[in-house]
Amino acid sequence: MDEGPNIKITSTTTGLTGEYITAAALLGLGWRVSMSQQDSVDLVAWSGQDFMRVQVKSAQIHKQRDRAIGYQFQNASGRNKKTLPTLEQFDVLAHCAINDRKVHFTAACSVNQYTQRRPPSWFQQDDLEQRSWEKAVQIVMETRNE
Repeated sequence: MDEGPNIKITSTTTGLTGEYITAAALLGLGWRVSMSQQDSVDLVAWSGQDFMRVQVKSAQIHKQRDRAIGYQFQNASGRNKKTLPTLEQFDVLAHCAINDRKVHFTAACSVNQYTQRRPPSWFQQDDLEQRSWEKAVQIVMETRNE
């Protein structure tokens, strides 16, 4: 994978880029998508009567001292006291790998780490977006039906 030129973009631009890449992934999976201007919800995706509130976390490849290159995602929210996501906030957490232009989806209730590192190879799995989206939607729907 080519990392491209060494251009530094702002965190706001990184976030918006991730939202658009994630929206395109969802459209490619046959869902309709709308950008959202709500706290904790970046996108609303729907198919028929089913809808999902999606929070996008975007990252670019970077290298930390003494570690291999990779993506690092901040799953938690809150300035002073970090909290993990819940289904009251949103349904699906999307990790968008900007450099690879790929997304991994997780049901919010399944997130159990405050931060998560992934190597670029993680996002090069076959059908990653479709498999992870279907699993996340299944978990959310089962939780709603309880």
